[in-house]
Amino acid sequence: MNRTSGVVVAAVGMLALAQPLGAQAIADRVTAVRNGTVELHFAARRGVCGDGSERISVGRTVQFGRSDGDGYSSVCEPGPVRLRLRVEDGTVRGIRTSVGPSRSSGASTTDLGVVSSAVAASYLLGLARSANDQVSSAAVTAAVLADSVYPWRELLAVARDSVTRSRATRSNAELWLSRFASGKLTGHENDLTAPDDEAVSDESQARSSAVFALSQLRNHEGIPPLLQVARTNRDAHVRRSALFWLGQSGDGRALDLFEEILGS
Repeated sequence: MNRTSGVVVAAVGMLALAQPLGAQAIADRVTAVRNGTVELHFAARRGVCGDGSERISVGRTVQFGRSDGDGYSSVCEPGPVRLRLRVEDGTVRGIRTSVGPSRSSGASTTDLGVVSSAVAASYLLGLARSANDQVSSAAVTAAVLADSVYPWRELLAVARDSVTRSRATRSNAELWLSRFASGKLTGHENDLTAPDDEAVSDESQARSSAVFALSQLRNHEGIPPLLQVARTNRDAHVRRSALFWLGQSGDGRALDLFEEILGS
C-alpha cells in the first residue's frame, strides 16, 4: 500500500469512528462487554427532567422512580437521559435510567458516550420486545423519554403481545399510549406534557371522579362507557381522564381506541 492509500484508509477509519452508533452497533458493543456496566446518554424530550437519580418527571403530573437520597430533591434538570445497563454473559439484565446531572461511574464501566435519541430509542424498543420482564418494562420507559421520537406503533405492538411480554411490560406500554393519545386529542401530537398545560375547573374534576368510578367496576363493565366518554365528551380534561384509566385497564378495546386516535 502506498503512502496516499494509507492516508485514505486512515481517514476513512477515523470517519467511521466519528459516525454515531446505530442500534445494532450498540447491541454489539453491549454484548462484547460480556460482564459489567455499559453507559450511554441521549437527548430527552421536552418536559422531561430529573436530579440525576432515578426520580424522573414528565411534565407536571407524571413523576416516577426513586431518589438516591432520603428526601425530595428540588433539582430537575432537562436532560440528558442517562442509561446504565447491567450486563451478564453478554445479555442486559438490568437498566437504570436517570435524567440530569451525571453521577460517578465505576472503574469497570464502558461508556459509549452520546447516542442519537432515535438510535437509542430503536435499541431500547428492541429490548422491550425481547428482553426479560424487568429489562423490557424499563426499556419501554427509557425509549419514551427520548427526544423527537414517536414510538406509538412499537408500543402498541408490545402492549398487544400477550404471548411473550409480561403484564408489567404491557401495562407500561399502555400507560404511555394513553398519554400520547391525550396529547393527540388536544392537538399536540407527540407531546407528553400538553395535558398538563390546561386549567381544570371544579366541574371537570367532579366529572373526572365519576370517570374514575367507572374504571373501578368489576369484570370490565366500565370499559364501554369509558370508551364512549373518551370518544365523545366535550370536556377535554374528562376525555383525558377516561383515556388514562383505559390505559390502566389491560383491555384490548382500549388499545383499539388508542390506535384509532393515534393513527388518524
